[in-house]
Amino acid sequence: MVKIEKYLWVPFVCIVVLTTPVFSISQMIQHEGWSIPDLKGLTPYSITIKQVDGAEKIVERFDTPQGGHVARISGNGKVFAYAVDRDWEPPIDYFLLDPDGSGRFTKKLKPDEIYTIPEWVFR
Repeated sequence: MVKIEKYLWVPFVCIVVLTTPVFSISQMIQHEGWSIPDLKGLTPYSITIKQVDGAEKIVERFDTPQGGHVARISGNGKVFAYAVDRDWEPPIDYFLLDPDGSGRFTKKLKPDEIYTIPEWVFR
């Protein structure tokens, strides 16, 4: 009997380990925020507007003086992400995301990671 009771915790530990969400290793968080691209004085070469999940999503694309391009992504007039590509070769280099509306772009995502419009954009 003692042996059986001794190992009753094993199934519990297995359930906890198997049900814990796994976070992407490639997503980088910087609490003070990543530097956003300086777009002052640049004119967008492309602007797309569409409705996505009830938000007016606007993507403005800019050529950069260094030879790459940047997309500024906003929803309902609030900038929530930047897509940065330094060489015009697919895929883009990374996304910067403001997850909480603080104005700090604290999440840096790889191009293959999926993002959604943050909840604060809808408020």
